Amino acid sequence: MSSQAMAGATTATPVRVAVTVLAGDARLAGEVVASLNVRRDAGVQVAEHDDADVVVVLAELVTDAVVDELAAWERAGQRIVLVAGPLRERYLPRLFGAGVVSVLPYRDVNAGQVMRAVLASSAGRAVVPDVLVRWLVDEVRSSQYDLLVSQGMLAGGLTEREVEVLRRLAEGYDTSRIASELNYSERTIKKIIQDVMSRLRLRNRAHAVSYAMRVGAI
Repeated sequence: MSSQAMAGATTATPVRVAVTVLAGDARLAGEVVASLNVRRDAGVQVAEHDDADVVVVLAELVTDAVVDELAAWERAGQRIVLVAGPLRERYLPRLFGAGVVSVLPYRDVNAGQVMRAVLASSAGRAVVPDVLVRWLVDEVRSSQYDLLVSQGMLAGGLTEREVEVLRRLAEGYDTSRIASELNYSERTIKKIIQDVMSRLRLRNRAHAVSYAMRVGAI
């Protein structure tokens, strides 16, 4: 991919968003750059890659080489608007890790859509297709689960021992019987229940059992 940039007349408007366009499609790149130049009155200006706040990458086909190149371009604080064809799921972690914040479909995209994504990305927002939003949500959930498991916790932030106690409470066991079954003292069982209610701000034992059932822990 080659860099496309056009310098225009000096404007008195302070530059708020410096943008560079990287593409293999000269026609689309030219349209995007022209659209960016039209927005100079709004503080948008085409810049060199190292000086850009937002990098627009136009890639009809995303390959391993493109992903590697994006990762190599990464600059702290830079945001990438990726205009691309269908993305393989295995590329997504590296693309977002490289600074991609907005993704537009390559097919039928126009310069106006790219401009809106540039302005949104520069303002800290993201323009992402629904299918990628779902992927990101699933990734966050998976990461949270892995973190809980690594800390000895299960669904809802409960430990395995807490789940065992709450499961028996749900079955109607009293403190004495739970202590006997789990080979703990009654004092320990009471403390486990109190810790759960305090940490998760639950009102009473029934509320704790209800919470464990709601999050799928029991």
